Amino acid sequence: MRYTLFLALLLLVGCAANPETVQSVAATESARLAKPTRPFSTFAHYELRQMALGPAVEREEGKVEEARDLENRMRAAIDPLLAQWAAAPSADRSGTLVIEPRLAALKVVSGGARFWAGAWAGDSLIDIDLFVTEKESGETIANPRLKMEADAMAGGWSIGATDQNLLDYVASTARQYLVDNY
Repeated sequence: MRYTLFLALLLLVGCAANPETVQSVAATESARLAKPTRPFSTFAHYELRQMALGPAVEREEGKVEEARDLENRMRAAIDPLLAQWAAAPSADRSGTLVIEPRLAALKVVSGGARFWAGAWAGDSLIDIDLFVTEKESGETIANPRLKMEADAMAGGWSIGATDQNLLDYVASTARQYLVDNY
């Protein structure tokens, strides 16, 4: 009995996302995204707007709550970066860079659903656009699409840990995209 409990605990701990793995995935995914029309370092001010929710997300209260969790994780990852950039003014920088996350689709399978249904609960998915514009002119600077999934089978084996990790992967990838294109 103790051996089985130990193996189950080991499996759960092994599925937790560590910072190195999250950073590695973020760097790989960011490198695949389209480059902006100009570097973000040319701007003097930065604004991260509230996440816009697509109709498929707005219809379900559970998805709206999960979207708010994703938005909070993105803010925690991106706000300090933007504050750091804005604190280093330069004479050759001007304008305001506006970043508006637009969530098109969201499905994050809960731990309870994973426990009872396992892989049959399906894949988890986050599909989000980072709409990046210059505030003054309205010019689109970039519009990368982050579409990431957590495999149903991995979710079943981890009892939902990979599903919850997906939120951190998306937030870290969005931050890494900004860093890479600064």
